[in-house]
Amino acid sequence: MNADSPTTVPACRTCGSPTIGWGKDKHGNPRRYCKGCKKSFGIIPPRPLGAMRIQQEQAILCLSLLTEGSSIRSTERITGVHRDTIIRLLVVAGTKAEALLSKLVRGVEVRDVQADEIWGFVAMKEKTKNRKNLDNPHIGDAYTYVGMERSSKIVLAWHLGRRDTEDTSTFVAKLAAVAKSATGDRYQLSTDGWRAYPAAVEEYLGGEVDYAQIIKVYGTEGVDGERKYSPPSIIGIDKIVVTGEPANDKICTSHVERQNLTMRMQLRRLTRLTNGFSKKWKNLKAALALHFWNYNFCWIHSSIRMTPAMKAGISRKPLRVADLITA
Repeated sequence: MNADSPTTVPACRTCGSPTIGWGKDKHGNPRRYCKGCKKSFGIIPPRPLGAMRIQQEQAILCLSLLTEGSSIRSTERITGVHRDTIIRLLVVAGTKAEALLSKLVRGVEVRDVQADEIWGFVAMKEKTKNRKNLDNPHIGDAYTYVGMERSSKIVLAWHLGRRDTEDTSTFVAKLAAVAKSATGDRYQLSTDGWRAYPAAVEEYLGGEVDYAQIIKVYGTEGVDGERKYSPPSIIGIDKIVVTGEPANDKICTSHVERQNLTMRMQLRRLTRLTNGFSKKWKNLKAALALHFWNYNFCWIHSSIRMTPAMKAGISRKPLRVADLITA
């Protein structure tokens, strides 16, 4: 086809007349000139990162480092990208990741679901917040609720909030919206002993699940100074059936607790005894969304030899960080 044919020549944005080439702008983008209205304009390619001018290769490297446990400042030292740019990139990518997770992880067929919450904090710990008499809800303890399917390992739903009745209900509502029984009947749900779960499960899941709580009993023996950060030993486990008829041998939260370990290893913001903790709530939320998107769609798990999204039938192949940026 002739390069000058009207079907391939961009029309003028003002009068609609045919245009001719008019060089390039300082960024290398082609410009066009209209003979009719005597105006010129540039053809700007799509910018998946919005107003950010960071190169896509650099953006991919920064996000890859963040998902592999690097802190903001270590990513800055490795890539040469300023830390403020990295944080803005994290928020943009996290917003995209959260939207994609909400869109793609829907109607997932499940048989055995486990839920748990992992502790973290924003800006300062709760005791410091109380000592300073601060009432900002986005400062202090921050709990990440996680619900995952046992066989496919996919994270079905997550929620960042406080460990209270309201945020527990919000999380269970998210879980109810994305999961459905693979057998058309009821599926099994296991949680820890947090007292807000039974009422929330009854409200949003009702007769859809066989629900049980697993309550761990910890020893009270003292520990020396070198072990003060170690958890106390477990001396007993109680399995309490709340609704339905859950299978006793499947009342378990071990798989979702292993996910908690993955989060602490891959998210510098959740690594204990470091200064990499989040200073802003929105940054922690964006980092969590990026982590769960990477976990579901990018990482191949050795136990299932594919990504959780592939195992759950949502994706046909592993995705990459570049797919998130250009989505």
